[in-house]
Amino acid sequence: MSKDIKTRTVLKDVKTIDKAKVAAEHIHHATIKSKEQCEEDTPHDYAVNKTSENVPRYTKNIVVNARVNEKRYRNHRKEKNAIKALKKDYQNDVSPMFQQDRPIKAKTYKRCSVFTNNRTMKTGRTNKKDIKTIDNKEIKHFIKAPKKDTKVSIKIPSQNKNAAKQYAIQSMKKSKESASAMKQIAMKSSNYAKKITKATTSAFKKMFESAKEVYLFISAIGSVACLLILVIALFGGIFMGGGSSSPGTAQLSQEVIAYTPLIQKYANEFEIPLYVNAIQAIMMQESGGKGNDPMQSSECAFNTKYPNKSNGITDPEYSIKVGIENFADCIKRAKCKDPFDIKNLSLAWQGYNYGNGYIEWAVKNFGGYSQGNAQVFSEEQAIKLGWSSYGDPEYVPHVMRYYQFAQLGTGNSQLVNVALTQLGNKGGILYWSWWGYSSRVEWCAIFISWCSEQCGMLQDGSIPKFENVTVGMNWFKERNQWLTQGSVPSEGMIIFFDWNNDHHCDHVGIVEKTVNDVVYTIEGNSNDEVRRNTYSVNSNVIMGYGTIKK
Repeated sequence: MSKDIKTRTVLKDVKTIDKAKVAAEHIHHATIKSKEQCEEDTPHDYAVNKTSENVPRYTKNIVVNARVNEKRYRNHRKEKNAIKALKKDYQNDVSPMFQQDRPIKAKTYKRCSVFTNNRTMKTGRTNKKDIKTIDNKEIKHFIKAPKKDTKVSIKIPSQNKNAAKQYAIQSMKKSKESASAMKQIAMKSSNYAKKITKATTSAFKKMFESAKEVYLFISAIGSVACLLILVIALFGGIFMGGGSSSPGTAQLSQEVIAYTPLIQKYANEFEIPLYVNAIQAIMMQESGGKGNDPMQSSECAFNTKYPNKSNGITDPEYSIKVGIENFADCIKRAKCKDPFDIKNLSLAWQGYNYGNGYIEWAVKNFGGYSQGNAQVFSEEQAIKLGWSSYGDPEYVPHVMRYYQFAQLGTGNSQLVNVALTQLGNKGGILYWSWWGYSSRVEWCAIFISWCSEQCGMLQDGSIPKFENVTVGMNWFKERNQWLTQGSVPSEGMIIFFDWNNDHHCDHVGIVEKTVNDVVYTIEGNSNDEVRRNTYSVNSNVIMGYGTIKK
């Protein structure tokens, strides 16, 4: 029984998985989703609401995403080159199939018959040189087609030739367009990542211009913009860690301390008597108390006597007066409640350094001070005025080094912490000048009153204002706020002493703590300075303790 030997020509075609198109569609949907989320609130509100986010983490993520996009672009470019090569092969191999019913001619092939045992078998196209004869009989050998790359091949029916051709052309076109789109996306992502890095180091000087620009920015780049907004939201004190030392750890110079009576005088005149230490901190940062313009207030608007130029004032007292008047105005405009309102006090300090409406600008745009917006304001003013720099963007952390009330607790612990900031102060000039004396007096009780005012206890009546120790002791006894000698005192109690055991009160201090029946105290006018001392709980020099109602 004869069998037909059929040969099959395997045609090569290209199957294109349009990964670029899929990726582009994902990005398109992500962009639409991000835009819808951003439009729920105004861009400005969105940025403010995201203040507390971990911005450095988002910065890192956007840079990583940009690198991933760049890698995708490179991969798509390789795929594009591969597609071009495959297209060329495709055209060489498949194009004959698309010719309408055109006969396929083979130059070296023809039909032949093989005679075997008097039977004829028809074969496909054969090559003469591939026929071998043995014993006058012709034996057919299978013809080996030329070796070609057949990694991907499909069989295309003749009736679908035109459709297949159109599909292949469209697929190639879409792949090319998708790859081009991915290239643009990757380039944009890379550019924005670079902009983020640059803006971070320069405190994002032009990222706050207007809500309209932010909206347009979001609309243009979609999800990338959302990450940028989170990075831009620096209003929550992201840079508050600046400064060369911790708050309140640096000491006032002797020159600044010597100006304390004048500082107190003008602080009283301009109705900010509790801000003496805040003013001392300004003077330390401005001049260290040296020179004829220790408050550096020559360029201030309140200076009407001397030229409004750097170091124009040549009278130190006038400099202090003008500087304190300016600072009092800043305190009022910043709505600072007391010396412990660090948030608004920082706004007032930066306003003292900048002037030119910084306080109102910061409140309107950011709700208050941050070192980030201080940097932005500085750069904006420098550009506006054509200067190389403007003010000190790190003025607040610099001043905070000298502010001794920067980190205090509440209640009795606050009283103790205020007293601790004064350790080592000699002569008591700050305290007795605060009371109103022009020359030295015994000041241990005045020291208690001064510390009480600094933390608000004098104002709320928790502790009386007294300069005579016996008057202070009697005030506590009359209100049944008294513990006798031998009792174990707690933090913040007022301790009274009788050095001669004659039942006459001689001295007063503040209890810091009691550990293992040892009382630790902070005392003013102890050898004419603020010192820490210790006593046994049962010491016979202790008369008793005044307790403070909470």
